[in-house]
Amino acid sequence: MLDSFAVSVADLLRSAGETFVLPRFGRLADSQIGTKAGPTDLVTIADKEAEAWLTPRLRDILDGAVIGEEACADNPALAAAAGAPHAWTIDPVDGTNNFVKAKDRFCSMVALLEEGTPVRSWIWLPRQRHLYYAEAGAGAVLCTDDAPPKPLRLASRRWVIGDLQGAASVRDVDEPEKTRLRDILRTMPGRWFPGSVGVLATCIAKGEQQFLMHASCTPWDHAPVDLLCREAGAHAAMVDSGARYHAGADSAFMIAPDIEAWNMLHRHLWPDGLAA
Repeated sequence: MLDSFAVSVADLLRSAGETFVLPRFGRLADSQIGTKAGPTDLVTIADKEAEAWLTPRLRDILDGAVIGEEACADNPALAAAAGAPHAWTIDPVDGTNNFVKAKDRFCSMVALLEEGTPVRSWIWLPRQRHLYYAEAGAGAVLCTDDAPPKPLRLASRRWVIGDLQGAASVRDVDEPEKTRLRDILRTMPGRWFPGSVGVLATCIAKGEQQFLMHASCTPWDHAPVDLLCREAGAHAAMVDSGARYHAGADSAFMIAPDIEAWNMLHRHLWPDGLAA
């Protein structure tokens, strides 16, 4: 299902990883690591150089706005282009804290938007050399070096809360709601802390994990994740309205294996019917 367009973008992601990311894995100097919004919001020379290299090359493939995580950190107004006729999102290193600690759970992500809706998604795990690709209406696949593309399609089953494994982030929720949600989440035995929303999305698409809930959205994190999981058969929607994800949204977002599991998780986290 990868046409020449999809292959061209995938090749760029691989090249960026091999040139700017992998050579720094486990070799970063302190001077090559900085912070953005806070002391745990890390950025590295690999993030900055990979995004700067990808930006003009993605425009060469299809001209449009580019919404890169690091560019938006310097100029938040760039994110307003999410609703443009065509726009690219770039997360050059998703899971930067893991990358800094030389842990394997990080990836690079690109999505193509049409008027804010993700229509193509690429998630590249450079250490594993795994590419996850999705196209709206055409499905999702896992591509590896030694096998044909493998379609990703979640099997149907009946879920209960205790079976759901995944991750939630309530960092951006105000008190007392933050504490209320954390207390509920702590009772869920399947919570995981991957440190990368992209890595979590690949696990959901393969059926190894089941849920994601983030209290706020960014185009570079959630556009590729939404489309990959949706095309693999999961249900992804905004928490407050149940509407489909749009890259201009910044409210809470949730993914579950199907709509029944999504509604069940919503009732579990917001038993009074209110949503973040």
